Amino acid sequence: MAEPIDLEAAKAQLRILSNDEDGVVSSAIVDARGWIEDYTGLILTRRAVTEVISSFDAALSTWPIVSIDAVDYVDIDGAEQTFPDTEYFAQIAKRPARLSAAAWPRLLTGSTIAVTMTAGFATPDAIQLFSPNIMRAMRILVAGFFNDRETGGLAGDVEVAAKRLCRSLKRWTL
Repeated sequence: MAEPIDLEAAKAQLRILSNDEDGVVSSAIVDARGWIEDYTGLILTRRAVTEVISSFDAALSTWPIVSIDAVDYVDIDGAEQTFPDTEYFAQIAKRPARLSAAAWPRLLTGSTIAVTMTAGFATPDAIQLFSPNIMRAMRILVAGFFNDRETGGLAGDVEVAAKRLCRSLKRWTL
């Protein structure tokens, strides 16, 4: 999937008529998507994602998840293994997603599990349907990153507005 906001929509929002700053606008779109993904834990563009967890019973922070593609770990003998998908059930419909199994294999002490998945919204319309605030925050952030391009940051009020729009979507952890 392309970015949640396309170049032409962003240029219209910014009232840019020429193509001279297409690179800067495109960069602002990517930065805005990244900011929202970092803040909320939501994946806005469909793609492969690998999340590393410390135990099989840990919650997955990635969401929305389309499919779990591989669960890799190091067994107690130090051999890399892929846990068969017939041996676990992926509870991906709600957040946080979890994997469950009748029995998990034993891990090498101190090792981690890599869960590779396909995640993200299919289209900008799906994002809009899930939460219109995400798209509003995207537009605010695109303008903020574009207008503050010399400093590489965001004006405080832009970030405050984006956080306010996305706060209910953030997965809080302690």
